Amino acid sequence: MSEKPVNKKKKKHRINLFSRFVAFLARPLLWMIYPTKILGKERFPQGGGLCVCNHFSAMDANPILARLIKKKRHVMIKGEMFKNRLVGDFLRAMGGIPVRRGEADIAAVKEVMSALKKGEKVVIFPEGTRNTEGVDLLPLKNGVALMAVKTRSQVIPLAYYNKSGFFKKNYLLVGHAFTFEEYYDFPAHEIEDAATALMREKMLETRRELTDIVENYGGNYKKYSAANEVV
Repeated sequence: MSEKPVNKKKKKHRINLFSRFVAFLARPLLWMIYPTKILGKERFPQGGGLCVCNHFSAMDANPILARLIKKKRHVMIKGEMFKNRLVGDFLRAMGGIPVRRGEADIAAVKEVMSALKKGEKVVIFPEGTRNTEGVDLLPLKNGVALMAVKTRSQVIPLAYYNKSGFFKKNYLLVGHAFTFEEYYDFPAHEIEDAATALMREKMLETRRELTDIVENYGGNYKKYSAANEVV
């Protein structure tokens, strides 16, 4: 009598449920360990969109996923983090999309664009690596802007004030959402550099605004808004 085949699909489903449960517990715990005050929440738009943010720490995605995007959320994470199956399942449950750095990862790009087309939000750190050089923003990867152009998605710039640390207070500012509408009808090779430059300027603009809020208004967004008639 032959043995019954192993139901691999069922096994994978059990791991996925466990990973989702761990991720559910981890989000608020990580937020407590790495406290971040989110400013300008009222600017954060409904619906899908590409969230682009500067990058200082491996924990940068957590406040965004835990406090800003309640559901249908994704974040690009370097593929090396998914080598261990259990860790990979956990990251997937957190919304992680693995991407191979240093090469054109078509599968990752397709997954991001599919999520955007479905009206979901995707978080990407377009510098491509953590910023340890003491500058406001490293050069951006060109392909990030093109994904927003091709899916006609809104882009939401986000900015951290500094690197997160254990029980170290940090600030995250939501910038003004924008689109690449003026580039929609042009071939990608003609507008890639311009779109990337525009995205970089919007991110730097958000970063400069956050610096002003923290250094001149003590991180008090209400005082800053009242003084500058911010909408």
